[in-house]
Amino acid sequence: MRRPPARSIGLSPVPLSLVLTLGGTWPSLALAAETAIDLPPVYVTTATRTEHDITTAPAPVQLIDSTDIQAAGATTLRNILDLTPGVHVSPTGTTLQIRGLGGSDTLYLIDGRRVEGEFSNSFELERIAASMIDRIEIVRGPASMLYGADALGGVVNIITKQPTAGLEGSVDLQYGANNHGDGERSLLSADLRGGSEALLFSLYANRVSRDPYAERETARVTVPQSGTQIAPSAHPNARIRNGLKDSYDVDVEYRDKADVDTVGGAVELLPTPELKLRLDLNAMQEDRESTYISSRYATAVLASGRPIQAANIPARQYDDNERLDTALGLDWSPFRTLDLRYRLQYSRYEKDRVAYALPYADLGYATREASASAVNRSTMEQWVNELTGVWRPAEGHSLVGGLEHRENDVDSTAYDADGRRFDSAFLQHEWQILPDLSAVYGVRYDDDSVGGSNVSVQAGGVWTLSPLLRLRANFAQGYKAPDGRDLYVNQVNPQGVPMLGAEVIDPGQGKTSAHTVDPETSDTIELGLAGGTRVWDYGLTVFHTDVTDRIEMVREGSGLLTYNTFRNIGKVRIRGIEAEGSVGLTTELRARASVTLLDAENRSGGDALLTTPETLATASLDYAPGPGWLLRAIVRHTGEQDYSGRAGVEKADDYTLVHLKASYAPPALEGIEVYGGIDNLFDGKVDPGLGSDPGPYAYLGVRYHF
Repeated sequence: MRRPPARSIGLSPVPLSLVLTLGGTWPSLALAAETAIDLPPVYVTTATRTEHDITTAPAPVQLIDSTDIQAAGATTLRNILDLTPGVHVSPTGTTLQIRGLGGSDTLYLIDGRRVEGEFSNSFELERIAASMIDRIEIVRGPASMLYGADALGGVVNIITKQPTAGLEGSVDLQYGANNHGDGERSLLSADLRGGSEALLFSLYANRVSRDPYAERETARVTVPQSGTQIAPSAHPNARIRNGLKDSYDVDVEYRDKADVDTVGGAVELLPTPELKLRLDLNAMQEDRESTYISSRYATAVLASGRPIQAANIPARQYDDNERLDTALGLDWSPFRTLDLRYRLQYSRYEKDRVAYALPYADLGYATREASASAVNRSTMEQWVNELTGVWRPAEGHSLVGGLEHRENDVDSTAYDADGRRFDSAFLQHEWQILPDLSAVYGVRYDDDSVGGSNVSVQAGGVWTLSPLLRLRANFAQGYKAPDGRDLYVNQVNPQGVPMLGAEVIDPGQGKTSAHTVDPETSDTIELGLAGGTRVWDYGLTVFHTDVTDRIEMVREGSGLLTYNTFRNIGKVRIRGIEAEGSVGLTTELRARASVTLLDAENRSGGDALLTTPETLATASLDYAPGPGWLLRAIVRHTGEQDYSGRAGVEKADDYTLVHLKASYAPPALEGIEVYGGIDNLFDGKVDPGLGSDPGPYAYLGVRYHF
């Protein structure tokens, strides 16, 4: 059977897997263009915490299903999100931005459970292999009413492959490198799922190995003297003058060397149709190394009792990180109208980071180990107790409520803080007012032992005038408590700059008093319309977000005693338009396009938000030339953005990347699929201040499904 052209990843209200079930080839779909025919429903759970038709969800939801993920040729979560319209992944791959809010503003879930990340609540997108993911649901905009703190910008719910009766699995092998043979990457993954009606299991394991991608750069060294920066060769101290060079040539690695191993699985016991017990386990271990140019590095030479600081010193950073997540869940439906769920979750994240100066002897150190900097040895633990329930008292009414108790504890060289406790309760009402008119509204109360209490509300509705026109309105509040880094961090970052949290007092670094950081809150109002048939669809959303008490990192102090700390910078306003659409051009060809326009401003200073592109645009073309074939071309445009550079706030130019994807499932070889592609086909350039791109990058892989 001929494979029909796929819809582009991410924004489509009808995912590719559904298109594949609609009756074969595009001629049958073309007949539907004359009339507006309702599509079979596609259900998501993240927007309401209940199974809900994606077309009538009160908040905009992007669904990326398993077929989309395979078509992308992705190895990690980062590769998937890189191609997702409407969201922005930084060129470094470390942060995801939704509607101008990124980093710690996005809440990551695995099967609905919080994922323990860094102190800043940010999450390394390459820590989750694509092979373990069944689908991804992305809620754009605040979701604090359902998920509490940290869901200020949105939610990414990563749903793993679930077991079913019988036995099935897959093996995936992939290799890639750029056009110069740099940045080599290999993937090996396997999964196995199955069981009986009463006992189910799933297992998965994967390994991603990547060699670094580097660019040759010159580190021009300076040292302080009489309030200015001079070359080491001009410094009056002989140990500096005769030790340090004025410059070093170094290979700066914009893609670090990485080995990431992940294993996990689940066991489900179903003693009765009304009761399910489930145990989940996921373990990750990663080793990373990267060479960079540190903006400040302490020498072993003293002046006035303090180390002389050198600027622009080549250094190498080493990371050894481990994470363990386990959860025990109980689902019970004592009545037809009542579903209850209890979940106990434990997460442990261990971080071991250190950086060494490459020219350590020139800096005056006897050994490499003596030059150690940016040391961070930490263990973060989290316990979560969660009870939720869904009650359907009458036709067209559903009540969803929950209680959560969360405890976080940190043992770290980076900061000293007591344990932290979170308690919350929420209640949501889903109301089908009329056959074509639905509303969802709710309220949540959060109590944080550090950030205080907060109330979040959300209300929205969808009015379906016809399959060609759905109107949606939504009001949502966001909430984000200051994290441990904001309050307690006390270390030197890999760039050599002291990081001092709001509560930290360190006169030796220039910070003589503590200050208060309040939680962030936001209000978002949005209006949308959407519709379509089996052949074409469209969507348009306008939104306005006001953020109060925005928490940002700021540089303070003067002279040699400058440091980074965190403060509430005031108010932020973000306005935007999201537009999307797709159309089946012929029986073999489908096109899709989306564009996001953002106007993001710090209302206190009138400046644009840093690392926030003004424009995001994606266009794709899918072509199925014959049985088993799928070809895809994707164009991604990222607009201008400001960033914090060595010379202060700088502006990065826009950039456009073109990707080609292909896969072939030979009809005669059941279960076999060969796939490959070239990313950044035309070698689009990314401003080095944002990161870098390895240029044209080719990969080839083979999958076997059974």
